[in-house]
Amino acid sequence: MLNIGDSLAGLLRDSGSQDGPPIPPRWLRARTGTAEALHYAEGGRAALQELEGALAHTGASLQDARSVLDFGCGSGRVLSVLAERLPASRLQGCDVDPAAIGWASRHLPPIGWTRSGFLPPLPFADASFELIYSLSVLSHLAEADQDSWLVELARLLAPGATALLSVHGPFAFDQFRKGVASTAWCPPSAFARGPLGDDEFVFEPYARSLWNRAELGAIEGRFGLAFHGADYVRRHWPHALEVVTILPRAVSEWQDLVVCTKAQTH
Repeated sequence: MLNIGDSLAGLLRDSGSQDGPPIPPRWLRARTGTAEALHYAEGGRAALQELEGALAHTGASLQDARSVLDFGCGSGRVLSVLAERLPASRLQGCDVDPAAIGWASRHLPPIGWTRSGFLPPLPFADASFELIYSLSVLSHLAEADQDSWLVELARLLAPGATALLSVHGPFAFDQFRKGVASTAWCPPSAFARGPLGDDEFVFEPYARSLWNRAELGAIEGRFGLAFHGADYVRRHWPHALEVVTILPRAVSEWQDLVVCTKAQTH
């Protein structure tokens, strides 16, 4: 049964009076953790504001970005809002979820949509993008897999350009450790320990089951919950990207946002 928010959003959309881009069906919205239609739309706008605020730490402006990649775009929750802000820019989204990419390509055609593999490469030329952002991707990958993607994102980043990449930091880890947050996809014993160390990386893979088959069944590779200490990021990521700053709880007051530029060796 649809709730009042879903019904209202549907009526507005059908009447042609809804402001903003098309909204995907509930089952696709649920994969973002926000099934309710109005909250889904508001979340896309809020995320874009968070990214814009983070970009200011490099002295750059969102309006300067003539080419943008959303790495792990889902159904285009953020990228569709960005398209309204940057109508003349080349916008590209990629995701491993075929259903999300299929819906976005049908309903948001001005944007480029690509289904990516679980591991690199992506089908774009070197230095293709002046801005790359990623929300809730590296927070779900094992260390070796995310290392591969960091190198690939560095390859795609233009000289002097910025990457904004979200991760679970110590706050998110503490929420799971204290039982404030939980998931049936990981055993509670995974968090029966002390706080996340500054120089620590922790990955707990999801246990595949009947309950998460719909979300994970069409996607190859290993996903889970990944947590990054700030010193770990500063020490480990420079093989691919230079870390400008780490903004604690900058994404939905939950994930940290790492502001990066291309490392000198790339």
